[in-house]
Amino acid sequence: MVRKEDPPERIAHGLAMGIFVGFLPIIPLQTVTVLVLCTFFKTNKLAGIVGTNIFTNPLNALATFYGVHFLGRIFILHDFTYEVFKNLFVKISVHNIAVFGKDLLTLFYMVTIGGIIMGIITYPIVYFLTYKYIVRKRNKIKHQRKLKFLQKNELTD
Repeated sequence: MVRKEDPPERIAHGLAMGIFVGFLPIIPLQTVTVLVLCTFFKTNKLAGIVGTNIFTNPLNALATFYGVHFLGRIFILHDFTYEVFKNLFVKISVHNIAVFGKDLLTLFYMVTIGGIIMGIITYPIVYFLTYKYIVRKRNKIKHQRKLKFLQKNELTD
């Protein structure tokens, strides 16, 4: 992404937007969501897609969603313990389908609110670090090309 023609701002916003969407519990729709947002805000789509997969890849999605669940649980003020979670899937039956639906919706709310909070916290950090990295890397590449050009001209003289 450093070598892309896009300005560093567009790439940094795309990556930060992808990470923001990556914290939301919509794994099957993350790519579509980030593509729509990147198109709407005119940011880099490739960076957005990469950003969605940083925290919600198969290796660390469980840890990510546990963390945002924990954060969302603070704001929802619901006692959604491990036992409630376990019983949600172990004791499912036709008789308690309403309770199952209510608890599943509460879990979704907690993860969504936690994901939005994490996204708001990480967006400026990711933007700033990505922007600085791209600018520094592009300056280094430009400097190396200039040195290579000067060395080439010295040899021909």
